[in-house]
Formats: sequence, structure tokens, C-alpha cells
Amino acid sequence: MITQRRLQHLLALVEHAHFGRAAQALNISQPALTKSIQALEAELGATLLDRKRGAIALTVFGELVLQRGRSLLSAEADLRREVALLAGHEIGSLKVAISPYPSVVSGYPAIKRLLAQHPKVNVMAHVASWREVVRQVTARDVDLGIAELSQTLGNEQLITELIGQHRGHFFCRPEHPILRRGPVSMNQLVEFPWLSTRLPLRVASHLPRSIGAAGTIEPLTGDFVPAIELDMLMQIGDFLEHSDALALASLTIMERALLAGDVTVVPTPDLNIHSNYGFIHLNNRSLTPVALAFMQEVRTEEAEKVKREAILASTYAAFDP
Repeated sequence: MITQRRLQHLLALVEHAHFGRAAQALNISQPALTKSIQALEAELGATLLDRKRGAIALTVFGELVLQRGRSLLSAEADLRREVALLAGHEIGSLKVAISPYPSVVSGYPAIKRLLAQHPKVNVMAHVASWREVVRQVTARDVDLGIAELSQTLGNEQLITELIGQHRGHFFCRPEHPILRRGPVSMNQLVEFPWLSTRLPLRVASHLPRSIGAAGTIEPLTGDFVPAIELDMLMQIGDFLEHSDALALASLTIMERALLAGDVTVVPTPDLNIHSNYGFIHLNNRSLTPVALAFMQEVRTEEAEKVKREAILASTYAAFDP
């Protein structure tokens, strides 16, 4: 019989490329693993492995079984998960991948809110590039992603929900020479190094043809890579204190530094750079109650940030159109 256990044994053997190591990882004896693989080959009537001089390689039959076996195991895991949800048993865990910018704006604050209401929930959250977030969602490594949405257009596997469109501003130290120029154009901004996360093609395509000291354009993806690329936009004021770099961020991210007088908003009335991120999850996979609760906390946090940014803009960015 082609059992789940035998398919798992084959997957482990391919992963470790060695009977001894695979058996150890599976916590079974090597003879038991050998017997399991032989039973699977006998059931299918085909040789799955080439065993030459101790090396292990899949035959064409083995490649087919490996591919279909992974799909079968994944489908079974999803079925068990769906049944548990339908039966009303809350799976008290959340696995979420968040790209750098939304992690600071609403991701981590929402986790704090969630844990305050559900202290027994287990959370695994980590920051990754927006492309890596999409990959992890598609591979079922996480329940939910929050990332740039332009990378998901046309992907029928995914469901998305826009939650974050915050205006970007440039910030600098109060004594920065650019402040002596009055209203600043994009061509003037690129004379100085930029400090930010990586910017997607939808933003990079609107930058000047020559981007000077600001950063570079990655040829393969078209992404803008700033001269100073940071994954976590925290304590940016410390980076700007003795530098002529310009930081691109939202008003709420920079609020503490603004209130302390450590940074100043660069007057850029014609600047139109906005974030465009949201929830990303699989189309055919139900979200857990914990994930749904987390999403609601993110929406609440985002709404509060929008209100706060309007207040800050009236004080620090009166040049906004």
C-alpha cells in the first residue's frame, strides 16, 4: 500500500541523500527505512532509486513519485487543517511573514495587540523581502503575508487585500545643506545618498534617469536599491545625525525623531511616493481564527496610523498639496 509513512520516508531519503542520515532524522533504524522503500517500489512495480557506490539518485519513476507524493502529503495536511477549523477547534498559532516597512507600521504593533487579548497564542513572525513573503505564502510556509502587492498581480493562487498606502517623506538632520534650497525637486534629492528599504519597480520607474548618489537600479528586477539599505526602519535619526543621507519613510515611523527635533522633513511638494502593501494568502486555504483576529488588529492599527499621519502632516509637512 502507498502509505503516507512510506512517502515521508522517500522524501526524507531524498532530502538527506543517505540512508543512515535519513533514518536518524526519521528516528527509525536504517534496515526499517530500507524495507519501507523496497515495499514502496514493490507496490508501484518500479525502481525509484539508483544506488551506485553509496550515492542515491532518483530514477524517472522516483522523480514522478516524489513530485506527486509532496502534493499528496500537502493535500492531506490541508484536509486535516480544514476539518479542525470546521469542527470549531481554534488552532492557537499564527505564522506570518511581513516585509520591512509594514512590519514597523502595523505588523508588530498588531501582534502586541493580539497577544494582549490572547496571551496563549503562539506567534511566529519574521521580516523578509516582499518577494520572499510571496514565496513563503505560496509554499505554505506561513499562514499569511503582509507585503508589497504589485508583485502579486495576476497570480490566481493568491488573495490580497490592500491595507497600507502611506505617503513617503524625506527626512534629514536639521543642519542638512538641502534645507537651504527651499522646495526640493526629485533631481535635487538624488544628489544625496538615500536611506530606506528597497523600493519596487512601480516606484523605481518614476525616478530620474540618472539617480546620482541616491542608489542603484537592480538590472534583473528593476528594483531601486538605496545607497543605505535597511531592513528595519527603526532609530533612523541615529543614522542621519552626522550624515548627509536622506531617509525615506512615513511621518509615523519618524514621529519620535521629529518630536525630539533630531530630524526635519525635507520640503518636497511634488513628491508622490506611497506604500502599496496588504494581506496576502492562498486562495484555496482557509485562514485560522488566530490569523483572522490578527488581520483585524492590523486594520485597526493602520486606521490609527492614517489619522496620526494627518495630524503630523499639518505640523511638519504643511507643504503637502
